[in-house]
Amino acid sequence: MKVALIYAKSQAIREKAAAIFSDDKAVKGELARDEIYPPLGIAILAAELEQLGHTVKLIDDSIDELSDIRAAMEWADLVGISSLTPNARRARELGKIARDEIGRFVVMGGPHPTTNPEFFLQAGAADICVQGEGDETLPEILAAYKNPEKWGDILGITYMKDGVQVANTRRPLIKKVDPLPYPAYHLYDIPKYMRLMVNPGVTMITSRGCPYACTFCDAEMTPRQYRAMSPEKTVDLMEFLIKKYNPPQLVLFDDLFTIQRKRVIAICQEIVRRGLYFEWICESRLDTMDFEMLRWMRKAGCVKVYYGLESGSPDVLVTMKKGLTPEKIQNGARLNREVGMYFKFFILYGFPNEKHNDHRLTELIVQKARPNAICVSVLQPIPGTEVYEQLKPHLLKDVADIEFHYWHSTETFKHPTFSHSELHAERDQLLKVHAKEMSKLSVKLQRKWERLCAMVKHPVLIGDWLEVRKRRKSFMKRVQQSDWAHVYAGRDARDVVALQVPQVNTK
Repeated sequence: MKVALIYAKSQAIREKAAAIFSDDKAVKGELARDEIYPPLGIAILAAELEQLGHTVKLIDDSIDELSDIRAAMEWADLVGISSLTPNARRARELGKIARDEIGRFVVMGGPHPTTNPEFFLQAGAADICVQGEGDETLPEILAAYKNPEKWGDILGITYMKDGVQVANTRRPLIKKVDPLPYPAYHLYDIPKYMRLMVNPGVTMITSRGCPYACTFCDAEMTPRQYRAMSPEKTVDLMEFLIKKYNPPQLVLFDDLFTIQRKRVIAICQEIVRRGLYFEWICESRLDTMDFEMLRWMRKAGCVKVYYGLESGSPDVLVTMKKGLTPEKIQNGARLNREVGMYFKFFILYGFPNEKHNDHRLTELIVQKARPNAICVSVLQPIPGTEVYEQLKPHLLKDVADIEFHYWHSTETFKHPTFSHSELHAERDQLLKVHAKEMSKLSVKLQRKWERLCAMVKHPVLIGDWLEVRKRRKSFMKRVQQSDWAHVYAGRDARDVVALQVPQVNTK
């Protein structure tokens, strides 16, 4: 069969991001997440369908035009559309085009169809909505979509029958991810994506799920169950991407890369054993870090770690079920400084119980932890999350109809304490506090002193530093001979643009 898999993107968000990134004078640091990355979820599904003999086209609404999307729909026998909550309205529009205008069978998947299938089914924008992972579900739909009498046997789908919405039993999650194919990167123009990025790189996912219970996180796709590739398969994929696309960096999109300490160290040791050197970044939690793991990550080429801090207030951390304490934050930050790791905090303002003092506590912990950069966003309540239920009485309307954006901070609810403009003012205040602290000469000298003391205490760090410098020479030679040499054109350019450090007026 011919299958078109489409990643839906809110056109309002797309236009705003395009305007910002085309403006040379615009500060892009806080908008790093507006970078255009190839959607890997539908790429994995595409690889699985190709193994079964189907022909697949991947369409990304972030960069493809509507005429291309319509052409793909007309070509296909079946259309699959993936939707996050911010893009749900656009996904519904595309679904209606495919069904009503072109007459194609439409399957919706992703976080929003998982939690709110009625948003699509009752509008006539989908024939079937998939709940959770689609690896096994989509092939079964392809085999039975022309025979509605068989739909009752397919786990993990919701559909309309005689005007009534029917939800089948949820399908168990994939237990082992090693047997799954790598994403079908060949169906994308990867160099085109990198040319659209401020910080060029190729993305990859090495695990699924997160075991933590943060109230703001939608875990309905993979309910709190963590599964990961083996270290060998992970490094195989890394090596393939480096040799195939020659990017300046790899971006690991795992929800939480560092949850399994032994696995992370094994991956890093395998990178070193193979004589590879490339730069990579990942997302983590401060309380999962220890000296040995962080040391191996830096030795294996990790240059940036992004930490979901969310708040520095003990009370807010408890109510959001983050599982962090100020002590854990300080200890994790100190380890990063000692090992010499560039680290960034993601902070989230706008939780229902927040007061002014909670923001002052966050400012204080940022001053003490001294991360290289921070990204401060305003909370967006997502269906399927605990905080969404708490904020339901305060919603302006259905969040899927708002086309909000996490990083542009669209107003979706009325906070019990702060107005939306006040939350933005608090956000700007935190950015200024961080920028002012990091501009101090004493802070810069203190960081160098911490690094020196760590090397004296752990002489192995000196050997690591010398080894990385040596291995990095071949990396720099490779990158400078590629199309991405501009990323390393100068230290200032790298810090401000490539590393996405916002320029903040501290006055």
